Amino acid sequence: MLTSRDAIGQRSETVHRANLSAIATELHLHGPLSRSELVARTGLTRSAIRGLIGEFAAAGLVREGRSVPLGSPGRPSPLVQPIHEQAVVLALEIAVDSLAAALVGFGGAILARRRVDRPRGHLSVDDILGDLTSLAMPVISRVRRPDALVAVSVGVAGLVRRSDGRIRQAPNLGWHDVELAAPLGQALGVGPEVVLANEADLGVLAEHRRGAAVGTDDVVYISGEVGVGGGIIVGGRPLTGSEGHAGEIGHLP
Repeated sequence: MLTSRDAIGQRSETVHRANLSAIATELHLHGPLSRSELVARTGLTRSAIRGLIGEFAAAGLVREGRSVPLGSPGRPSPLVQPIHEQAVVLALEIAVDSLAAALVGFGGAILARRRVDRPRGHLSVDDILGDLTSLAMPVISRVRRPDALVAVSVGVAGLVRRSDGRIRQAPNLGWHDVELAAPLGQALGVGPEVVLANEADLGVLAEHRRGAAVGTDDVVYISGEVGVGGGIIVGGRPLTGSEGHAGEIGHLP
């Protein structure tokens, strides 16, 4: 949240967007919250929260439910509920012996999920691209309207360069220096940019935000299926390195 002091030298539109983002983040990570809880979590005033929630409601992103009794004097605070289907993310996973697709709605609800096993082997990029597209299309069909899909993310069992999303090396897939984001976006026919990342780096984020490491700011995540991968969070921030290759403990003796 940006206060008036933080906003010195910044355009009011920037401050406004930052405050909207702060509310959206809280609702996405924690689900339904009362207005009072949003005030406490964001540091915004009650009047600011009321106005910003009104904007979200007008856009169809939230609804306000019955008041929440807090056991304190005064009128209970309305409950703000994210409408899951109004903003969704397509999440894809490329593992060595399986592919997966899921549709995740605003507030963290999983609206659809599919996973298929495949024979372990060094399949070509074109083979994976075709199989992943076939897997994802029925999931995408669950999106109510085109502009509700706000992002596409792909977790890959390999080294993904942070600057451009290029897969530098995925030994267990037999891939080296592969460009996948643009071809996949074209095959899916989606508007949002396709973003790639290492599967263990995404795994540690998932555990930190919604899993076993919620409330812990220093986390080491280890994945061990076909190969060994790792993701690290230090002081609440992902440890990625300049190119996104930090934390690859499977490549260390």
